[in-house]
Amino acid sequence: MSSSKISPILPLVIGVIFIGAALAGIIVSSTRGAPDGDIEPVQKVVVPAGKTAQASIATVKEKTPSKDPVIEVEPELSEEELRRQTVQILLARVAKTPTELNADWLLNTHQFVRDSNGLDSFFREYMQLGEKRSIMLERAQQRSKKILPQDPRYFISQANATFVAKENTEATLIKGIKENIALALYKKQEEVEGIENVEDEFMGTFFKKILTMLQMLEELAIKEHRDPEPWMRERLRTLEAAVADRYFSVERRRNLARAKKEGTGNSIAPELMRTDRLEKTINEKLLEMGRVYYDGAAREVIDREKHQYYADQAFRVLAMVYQRSHSGEALNLMREVNDIQRDYLHRLAKTSWKRAQLAVAAGDVVKADESYYIATQRYLQCMSQAVATRREFMAREFRILKKEIAEWNTKKKAASVVGG
Repeated sequence: MSSSKISPILPLVIGVIFIGAALAGIIVSSTRGAPDGDIEPVQKVVVPAGKTAQASIATVKEKTPSKDPVIEVEPELSEEELRRQTVQILLARVAKTPTELNADWLLNTHQFVRDSNGLDSFFREYMQLGEKRSIMLERAQQRSKKILPQDPRYFISQANATFVAKENTEATLIKGIKENIALALYKKQEEVEGIENVEDEFMGTFFKKILTMLQMLEELAIKEHRDPEPWMRERLRTLEAAVADRYFSVERRRNLARAKKEGTGNSIAPELMRTDRLEKTINEKLLEMGRVYYDGAAREVIDREKHQYYADQAFRVLAMVYQRSHSGEALNLMREVNDIQRDYLHRLAKTSWKRAQLAVAAGDVVKADESYYIATQRYLQCMSQAVATRREFMAREFRILKKEIAEWNTKKKAASVVGG
């Protein structure tokens, strides 16, 4: 074939074919460069209006699930388990308290009526008030020329009428109840020739009416935003008198029974059957006394020493009730009192710890040692009165305290070596 017959387009077509083959080879080789399993999915990031790409990427990172360790939370104790542990703590404390209500217990526990002299002083106040009212009654009788009521029961009924009055003030309560009850007691002891001969039922009525009046006066003071403590103290004094009166009455009967049966060989038990009711009355008044002290502790938030004194008194009295009767009500109330005492001890522990740190900073070795010692004792006391979860919380603080004390002792030794 002659060269003049070959088309000039043929070389161009062949070049195009070679270029296409080369491009196909490049595409195939690039596709095989990474196995299917190694291909990572690409997360599409949409950049909202007003935000930069960098801010959006940060947002995506924040949405990535974190791999932080899971913190195990100690499960809370059930109410039943809390009560079981608390009862164990309370019974251990109660076991360390006196088991017998006697003259020594009255002397060491009561504030106002601590012995027979205190009881005589209490009744003397009411006898004087009753006598004063009796003289006024006689004068009124002479002026009216009418025979006025003299029966003690009449004056008790007059007091009862005051209780149910719609509106009572402090003055009307004292005049209508205290003065009438005092007059009733004065008239009664005249009938039987001596207050020691007044029957138990009447004395029970006397104390019940006076205590109810004092509670009303205390509540009225709180309602009118006045200090209720004077009436609370008078209420405690009356409760102490009721307990002491019943106690000395039981003792008199026991002594009389022993004297009567002495030398006969007979038991005095039948003679003491009526004392069971008096013993029950003592327990009731002690329980009420413990409740009054507890209310005082719960109400007192300013004077911390008084707050703790009321709580201590409440526990002491309620422990005696439980020793005598195993009262569930006393045990429940002691649980509340125990919480108050424990929290107060914890507060004292932290206060002493802070004082120790200030003393260390000031270089006062004696003060620091004393404060660290007190803090240690207070922590031990409050931990002994705490249930498991609360005790562990305090124990963690206590371990930090002990470590700090160890460092303080090391620092003192180093200073003494340098100084020596």
